[in-house]
Amino acid sequence: MERLPEHMKKLTDTFVANLRECFGEGLVAVILYGPAARGEEMKGRTFIHFVVVVRDSTPSALAPCTAFMKRWAKERIAAPLFITSEYIGNSLDTFPLEFMEMKNSYAVVYGEDVLGGIEFRAGDVRSECEREIKGKLLHLRAEYLALRGNWKELAHLVHRSLETFRLVFTGALFLKKHPAPEKTPDLLETVAAEYGLDGALLRRLYEFSRGSVKPDPEETDRLFDLYVEELDKLSGALDAFRTTEE
Repeated sequence: MERLPEHMKKLTDTFVANLRECFGEGLVAVILYGPAARGEEMKGRTFIHFVVVVRDSTPSALAPCTAFMKRWAKERIAAPLFITSEYIGNSLDTFPLEFMEMKNSYAVVYGEDVLGGIEFRAGDVRSECEREIKGKLLHLRAEYLALRGNWKELAHLVHRSLETFRLVFTGALFLKKHPAPEKTPDLLETVAAEYGLDGALLRRLYEFSRGSVKPDPEETDRLFDLYVEELDKLSGALDAFRTTEE
């Protein structure tokens, strides 16, 4: 909590107070993760993400939160992930990338550190990396066609896609036994170096996603072509990667 800016501390304090009102002793932990935990939030464009660990995650037990959902949405708090400690232990083989990305940068704002001790199997990580990058590439191509010519929406698409591809990049570095940097520019640079990708291109796309650069339509088309080409290259590398656990 010490590293969070003052406005984020105030928001998390209020959020935790709301949750304690809903769950009382049934609230185990509240964890901030994602761009806000990394200090990369963009006002008006980034949602704030929390994992809420509870003792009972049945719909009836979660129902009291209904009273706060609209208030949270106004604060740009994404719908929280309500889970139990048992769910985490039973899901690391199915969703290793999601939990790995959470563990990469998070802040415990209430209760137990349920992420600190979790570990991952290389075979599970490789399998989800391959599945995720292929599926997300299909969506990226389709969304690009729908938004072509709209600079602002394309910049937002790059921002969203880099955020989702962070999972794959983090997993890809895990397979190389290389720690994943917390900050996105450092992560992009590291995965580019480890997998022979175009680091300069990824940096330009990151700047585009933040609004730091505004390429003309012709360059935007070229950036997307090269972006997909680099992701295809990473997909091929992950497809060929085999671990001793498989």
